[in-house]
Amino acid sequence: MSENEPHYITQSKKFCKENGMDPNNIPSPKTFMSEQELSRKRTEYSEILSVISYFSNKVLDSLVGTPVLIVVSDSEGYLMDIVGDETIKSTVEELGIKIGSHFTQEAVGTNVISLALQQRHPISLIGTNHYHKHLHEIACYGAAFHYTDEDNLLGTINIMTPIPFHNPLLLTMLSQVVESIERELLLRKQNRKLNLLNQMMITRTRNGIILTNEKGVITEFNQFAEEISNHTRSSVIGKSIYEFPFTGNYFKRVIEFGDRYENEELKFTNKSGQPIICLLDVQPVYKDEKMIGVFGQFRDITERYLMEEKIKEAEKKALAGRIAAGIAHEIRNPLTTVRGYLQYLEKHVDDNTSQLFSSLLIPEIDRANKIISDFLSLSKPTYKNVEMISVEHLLIDYIWKFLQSEALLHNVEINIELDSKTNSLLILCNREELLQVFINLFQNSLQAKKVSPLIINIYTNVVNSKVQLIFRDNGKGIPASIRTNIFEPFFTTKDEGTGLGLSVSRKIVENHEGTMHMESNEYGTSFMIELPFRNTETSSL
Repeated sequence: MSENEPHYITQSKKFCKENGMDPNNIPSPKTFMSEQELSRKRTEYSEILSVISYFSNKVLDSLVGTPVLIVVSDSEGYLMDIVGDETIKSTVEELGIKIGSHFTQEAVGTNVISLALQQRHPISLIGTNHYHKHLHEIACYGAAFHYTDEDNLLGTINIMTPIPFHNPLLLTMLSQVVESIERELLLRKQNRKLNLLNQMMITRTRNGIILTNEKGVITEFNQFAEEISNHTRSSVIGKSIYEFPFTGNYFKRVIEFGDRYENEELKFTNKSGQPIICLLDVQPVYKDEKMIGVFGQFRDITERYLMEEKIKEAEKKALAGRIAAGIAHEIRNPLTTVRGYLQYLEKHVDDNTSQLFSSLLIPEIDRANKIISDFLSLSKPTYKNVEMISVEHLLIDYIWKFLQSEALLHNVEINIELDSKTNSLLILCNREELLQVFINLFQNSLQAKKVSPLIINIYTNVVNSKVQLIFRDNGKGIPASIRTNIFEPFFTTKDEGTGLGLSVSRKIVENHEGTMHMESNEYGTSFMIELPFRNTETSSL
């Protein structure tokens, strides 16, 4: 035993002797991985081997002219890679030492791989430190490496060289290389975790995320961005954000001028045709005071926006109700008084004046009273005089008969077609009020006529457990710029209109626990009225 020989080397040589190993024989590995096992293991170690290969090449480059072999093992002692001097490599391969062979103390005696795994610190086996004499002409250096954040042993890196080239600095070099490899592996591991967290955040967030590099090329486009746009992730990654002017102009100003945007309200339609209202944030991303990209975020506020619109609508209706109540007290009574006096005086004046009263003044007062009545109906909380009536009876025997007479008067073609599934459905309603809705729609169609004859079609359908009554004309359509305003009180484009017809109509439908909406284009306009129904089997309950 050498005075300077570490105890673990002495213990290993003692183990070899006690187990009957002959130091004069040439030992070789007894166990080898199958091709499938080796392929799987190297795939598992691919990143580790890639990092080690980078630093191994640097070591070999720095030791040009020195016969050196670098051997990499996994945490169990299986050889994963062998690079370096071809002469040494062919020699060890003749001994059965190759990629996939298992280095253990039991099989090959005292060796640097087993000791490095056992001791977990850099070690050297120089010449006679080996148990077997044929290795006395070789100097070996080994060091274990692991993930430093959790002390997870990954394997060993080893250097072999002939004794004449033995140099203690090789162990120092190996230790420094292992430290560099461990730092790189830890950095990659942390980056994987960060990337995973980023992907989880980007994927699971209910915000649309768009990332670009400093040139505006899209590098990330998450699922929610797909949902609120008409583009898939695969179709936009790698493209310039400038190709999408809807958002590209914001990114361009950020990239070119360093601008920042917060809470920019955008309104558009998604690929399903649904309206989307978002707040857009766009800001630069810096590294060491250099812009490396741009982060854009869509925050969907559609539900909040629609709720605010409903609140505004409710406030308008409340205001209309208060105004209507004031009008009823301040105007209606005087108008009734004036009308009564006109009717009284009509009998005591000459024929010309009497004709003026009956043909102009009294009708104008009645018209004013009608406007007041319509306005008052906006604030009615409920509807009265309701009855259970079938859809077929309501439309065919009541509404259509009335509209048909109006159609003949105005040279309008009117058709009605009921879906057989809706005929026997029962709705609880005030038939006079629903008739008023259809009269209002009929009058609107007359004023929107662009061709002769005007054609009106009424038909039914069942949608979402409600009966849908559809009124469609072939008029000139409603301009897109005013479609959102048509149900507002007093909104009108007609010289003589009051702007209350559609407001009153929708209020009547809502009082029937229904909804009313509109679709329009250059070929005509459709109004969809949806009302709850009861079928014949449950109507008696």
